[in-house]
Amino acid sequence: MINNQQNPTWWKNAVGYQIYPKSFYDSNDDGIGDLQGIIQKIPYIKSLGVNFVWLSPFFASPNIDNGYDVSDYQDIDSQYGTLDDTFEMIKKFHENDIRVVFDLVINHTSDQHHWFKEAQKSVDNPYHDFYIWQKPKNGREPNNWVSLFGGSAWEYNPATSEYYYHLFAKQQPDLNWENPKVHDAVSQIIDWWTKHGVDGFRLDAISHLKKNQSFSDVTDQEAAMNNVPGIDKFLSELSDDFKRNHLMTVGEAGGVPVTRAQQWVDSKDGYFDMIFQFDHVSFWEKFTVGKVDVAMLRKALTNWQNGLEGVGWNALFLENHDLPRAVSYFGNDQDMRQQSATALAMMYFLMKGTPFIYQGQELGMTNVDFDSIDEYRDLDSRRFYQEELAKGATKAETLFKLRSKSRDNARTPMQWTSDGGFSNHKSWIEMNPNYKMINVQDEKQNSQSVMNFYKKLTELRLTDPILLNGKYHLIDTHDHQTYVYTRESGSTGYMIVTNLSDEPAGYHVPIEYQNLKLILTNQSDLQDTRAMKLQPWSAYLYNYERTTSHEINE
Repeated sequence: MINNQQNPTWWKNAVGYQIYPKSFYDSNDDGIGDLQGIIQKIPYIKSLGVNFVWLSPFFASPNIDNGYDVSDYQDIDSQYGTLDDTFEMIKKFHENDIRVVFDLVINHTSDQHHWFKEAQKSVDNPYHDFYIWQKPKNGREPNNWVSLFGGSAWEYNPATSEYYYHLFAKQQPDLNWENPKVHDAVSQIIDWWTKHGVDGFRLDAISHLKKNQSFSDVTDQEAAMNNVPGIDKFLSELSDDFKRNHLMTVGEAGGVPVTRAQQWVDSKDGYFDMIFQFDHVSFWEKFTVGKVDVAMLRKALTNWQNGLEGVGWNALFLENHDLPRAVSYFGNDQDMRQQSATALAMMYFLMKGTPFIYQGQELGMTNVDFDSIDEYRDLDSRRFYQEELAKGATKAETLFKLRSKSRDNARTPMQWTSDGGFSNHKSWIEMNPNYKMINVQDEKQNSQSVMNFYKKLTELRLTDPILLNGKYHLIDTHDHQTYVYTRESGSTGYMIVTNLSDEPAGYHVPIEYQNLKLILTNQSDLQDTRAMKLQPWSAYLYNYERTTSHEINE
């Protein structure tokens, strides 16, 4: 029986699974995933061993940004089903001891939301101050603030002779959190969904709630809208709502440094239980293509492991609906897909924190090789394509970047069978053609599959107290291939040894680690536990007894 009040920190000893409803499973053959499709696949989700699901938005929406433009927080987009379907889904998950986390998009709404439709009518309308307005400056936009989706962040509204602010698309006007009535309205939404069984929320774009109230030109765009001083008031008020309802929360907080995150996720009086930070997945600008350096990865992840130790809790992830597939971004999805997918899994999954798996990640799904912009559905990818061509880039150059970094890489349909298995209708976005080789059906039958490796990792995570609470220690190998760390309690612990490269690597185990016992590997060969010869994309988990103390070296 699920009782969040009696077990308020359930999320620490848990593994989450993110569902992108539009691409998960189509139950009615219209080419679009839906809630009944999710319900039908609950046995599969349960078989993975996960404790909770996080669902990307399926609220009423014009779908300019695939549901991240909400027009009604208390209704469901008809393409996914009905409110009754939602309540049934929550009930069925709970019957299977799986908690349910919704995506709460409260930095902005759709321009089709009732609030904005009223707000744009008149400066005297009661909803006008729900949004951010400024008068023109010299007949143009009020300042040089830009949208994350390109161009000015201001859109003119003739009815009031004002501009409204939109950090994302012009159809996604930002809410004005300086107005207390906005918090009151959101608080009612939180309470309503809690009464209907929701166990937590992922807070979209939460570090953007506060805007620079001077509304002056900026040289650093972040200063206008990201982690702006004064945001703590809004987050504290929201935190009261979440704690009152015994909800788990994870905030999307890109650009928030670990020193600030210590306050945001403080276990005593923080605003959220966890945050998603992106230091380890955003080494370059959005559409810049590059190969991830293992030393950079070690440094980024260790910074967060050390920074939150004894203070707060990390959210562990490599993929989500906005990111490329991990095996394509970090690994080798051509020659060593299974090995690199499992090595990456062991690398991140056994750190201290709560691991999240994005749908299809457990299969080792890859980026998609679309050869035309017509196959892309993501508005940001389409915008980028047109802007690049206008700058003189070739179609081939631009498509290469999209193949590497487009959000649509994560949004192709879930690959269920060697026939696809997502829908009997043409899907809303084309399936990755490699579904014939990468799918749930085949992964189940292969004992060495990526899926079965994730199941083993999940079982270890949920049953071993050291992997729950043991301290993280980086063992600095000073190279650009290996990532080695330990999780330890007293003198007992686990050593995770991974070679995250296409070349063999050597690793000499420090002498203080004795009696290494192999627990799990993605290789068929056993290692000399003193001088290891690591094959490309190999991963080993050892249990040990340590004889002396050691220090973190990086």
